[in-house]
Amino acid sequence: MKNLISALFLLLTFSLPLWGQHDVEFDGGYQHASGDGGLDGFTVGVGWNPIPKFQLHMDFDGLYDHSTIGAFALTSVGLTTVNSDMFELLVGPRFFLPGLFKGHGRVKGHRLIPWVDAGFGESRLHTEFSSPAIGTARSSDTAFAWELGGGMDYRVYPHFTIRGDIGLLRTHFANSGQSRIRLGATLVWSFRSRAQ
Repeated sequence: MKNLISALFLLLTFSLPLWGQHDVEFDGGYQHASGDGGLDGFTVGVGWNPIPKFQLHMDFDGLYDHSTIGAFALTSVGLTTVNSDMFELLVGPRFFLPGLFKGHGRVKGHRLIPWVDAGFGESRLHTEFSSPAIGTARSSDTAFAWELGGGMDYRVYPHFTIRGDIGLLRTHFANSGQSRIRLGATLVWSFRSRAQ
């Protein structure tokens, strides 16, 4: 994983001259994924638009949960806690559908832009189960992950956009598949103005 991140960082660094020719964007914000008690955390990403309605994007999510199972507190098992954290790196295409809402309502179509995307990559889940009677048990796994989703961009300023997304995240931990709902809200900064 460390080598993959280093290689991606070098690739982005040496592609800086391309950024002046095409639109590049950076985003960051809140991310939620269902499963494992519901995981909440952050997302950061970068996107490159080689042509206006198509983007290659890379997203990194860090999601966490701390749960207490209170039903066992008054039994011989005692107070039980579960700590989970999941990290994922997804890369894939994103297709924008500008003009879909043009002329409808009070919001102009070029400010409200729907999109669909797909992402493929790797996900790592680490879970720690702790109970006074049983002790502490830890488990972790790294596996292939993919997602299909979509969302809406709302351009608030020429370089700034608020992005909401929803999608299906499919992970494959412990040689079995898990389906999760992925929700997010991010702030996007674009290198080029989107004031058209």
